[in-house]
Amino acid sequence: MITAEVKLKEKDTEMILKVISKLGGKVKVINTDNSKDSSLKKKFKADLEGAFHEIKLHLEGKTKFKTARELLDEL
Repeated sequence: MITAEVKLKEKDTEMILKVISKLGGKVKVINTDNSKDSSLKKKFKADLEGAFHEIKLHLEGKTKFKTARELLDEL
C-alpha cells in the first residue's frame, strides 16, 4: 500500500475524496487552514526578530539595557 500526502484547494476536496474512496483508498483529512495560527506565528517571529535586534544593538554598545533594580523600581 502507498501513502500519499495531497494538498488540495477546499473547493476540490470533496470530489477528490469521493474518487479515492470509490477506488478503495482510505482517506484521512487534515485541515491545515490555520490562518489565525499563521498570523500569530508571523507576529511571534517579528517580535522575536525585534528582540534579537535590540540584543545586537546592546552588544555593539549602541543601546543600554535597564538593570533588574531599575525595572523593579519602576513597579
